[in-house]
Amino acid sequence: MNELFEAILHADEAIFMWVDQYGHWIYFLLFSIIFIETGLVVVSFFPGDTLLFSAGMLASTGDLSIVMLLPLLILATVLGHTSNYFIGRFVGSSFFEKKGIGLSKYLQRADRYYQKYGGQAVIWSRFVPFMRSFVPFVSGIAQMEFGLFTRCNIIGGTIWILAFTLMGFFFGQVPWVKENYGLIFTLTLVFVLLSMLISILASLWKQSTEAK
Repeated sequence: MNELFEAILHADEAIFMWVDQYGHWIYFLLFSIIFIETGLVVVSFFPGDTLLFSAGMLASTGDLSIVMLLPLLILATVLGHTSNYFIGRFVGSSFFEKKGIGLSKYLQRADRYYQKYGGQAVIWSRFVPFMRSFVPFVSGIAQMEFGLFTRCNIIGGTIWILAFTLMGFFFGQVPWVKENYGLIFTLTLVFVLLSMLISILASLWKQSTEAK
């Protein structure tokens, strides 16, 4: 069991061996890892971004089919976020209540937040480790409108899968990229966080100017 857990933690490296070991079952394995990482808040440390990049690299060499890979992984992450949302909605709040933790005041604040920024949070959180599996869980606890959540879930999931998988597909064999992909992911994370901050500040500025 420990060996399996360690293998999943380093799936972005182990995938190169799994292709030869499991054949076509590799698609089921990738689907499962992406589904679990985005569907369970307790396993937010799984290597989602780098795994997608590595899968794209393998697709560029013909070891995997990019035509099968992209829709399968998009489906996996959309279903993962959906299950995470429902876990938060039907299990999360009742769990806190049983533990005697009052959430009514915090849920009201969360509800107001998700009315304003929920859609942006669901989309942008895809690119931030930990937040990727935390935001849909909290969205469910805050009872974010499911229709809005689903639209943003599909948009964010599609962009996330396409961005990192196609990055590996088109640039994974470039020597500089292979040697510095850790730096690339760090810069991508910084860019996403700055974009989120600018978006929130712009909304706050707009509200302040309208109030005047």
